[in-house]
Amino acid sequence: MAIFSEEDRKTLKDIFSENLKNIVEIELFLDYNGNKETSEIAKEIADEIMKLTDKIKFDIKDVSDPNVLEELKNRNLVFDKYGNRKGPLFVFKKYPGIIYLGLPAGEEFPIFLEDIIHTSKEEFHISGDVAKKIAKINQPIDIFVFVTPTCPYCPYMTHSSHQFAMINKNIRSIMIEATEFPELSDKFKVYGVPHIEVLSQDGSVLGGFEGMVDTSIFASKLEKILENINKQK
Repeated sequence: MAIFSEEDRKTLKDIFSENLKNIVEIELFLDYNGNKETSEIAKEIADEIMKLTDKIKFDIKDVSDPNVLEELKNRNLVFDKYGNRKGPLFVFKKYPGIIYLGLPAGEEFPIFLEDIIHTSKEEFHISGDVAKKIAKINQPIDIFVFVTPTCPYCPYMTHSSHQFAMINKNIRSIMIEATEFPELSDKFKVYGVPHIEVLSQDGSVLGGFEGMVDTSIFASKLEKILENINKQK
């Protein structure tokens, strides 16, 4: 069964035709053993999108391949250490800090398209003051953004954090579909979304918060979390 309706395909084709400049490459890691249904849907999404434009390329990999699994581990891309599931995982090649763990579905799909467009044009939409604040982060961090497909506020947080990852290579922003990965939601006590967790890239939790905030406040919260951690050192 097709993922997109004929009307959806026409709309997407127009969006891609009007907005894409450079080719966008996305790595898609599929876990048929741990997440069979969503991995199959993720592959269908990738296949259908590639039929609509030659400006988006998906490099599809199966984590059952020992070499692919080793690559994931070497690149510190195993985020679900609690349920031991590895995908579906989308990683933008040009900006590898833009990451989706789980399907970019529902309210998140327009943000997935925004990420593609921003990457293609190599541009971000953040004020200069916020960009300067984000650019000052000098230690590697992961931002986990827990979302659900029906949450109207979650896309804003996903978009802001992915913009941060474009600005600063020290930042990886991982959208996590909370209902697909309940073991991660349990681990981080996610009772409502959007839910943000900030971690060092060795997995240590640095801080977090719940709810939607504007991009400026989001940046200030990151700054405060890192200041508090550095004072404790």
